[in-house]
Amino acid sequence: MTCWKSINVSKELGYNRLVILSTLLGLTTFLFMYVPFSIIYSGVTIKAPSIYIVLSSLILIPLLHKLTHAIPIMFTDKEFHFRWGFKYKYIPILRIQMKSSLSKRTSILTMLAPTLKITVPLMLALIGFPMYFPIIILCLALNIGISLQDLIALGYFVKAPRNSIIEKSQENYDILIKSP
Repeated sequence: MTCWKSINVSKELGYNRLVILSTLLGLTTFLFMYVPFSIIYSGVTIKAPSIYIVLSSLILIPLLHKLTHAIPIMFTDKEFHFRWGFKYKYIPILRIQMKSSLSKRTSILTMLAPTLKITVPLMLALIGFPMYFPIIILCLALNIGISLQDLIALGYFVKAPRNSIIEKSQENYDILIKSP
């Protein structure tokens, strides 16, 4: 196997730039979603959930995002493990460790899974629960902001050769191709 490309999104863009772009994408998503839905639901009385529900949902969205990365992997015979940790002693962090590499198709599905499996139900929740639309849009914007790094890596995966294999190391994605 030959390494076709090694991808480290944080290194290529820079960690601070990635955080800024992710934040701007989340804020832009919130603004572009909030304005039309506030006009559509102008006659609806907004119910404010408790601050604990809002904070717990903002903490659960990144964890759900990471868990949904594992859904396509569960349908393969690949072995993986979850590793829990805490950042700054309070923020729960979930890591997925793979024992082997994935095909290009599975890697693409793995990168798309959080965007599809969290964003689509939240969009449906906007229609079904209009009285909670500000909180739902906030969760939606947070998920889309978190998805930026996945979408950048997805762009590289799509451009990779057809029969390539993608391997995840600590911080890098290595796109491997068979040697001629």
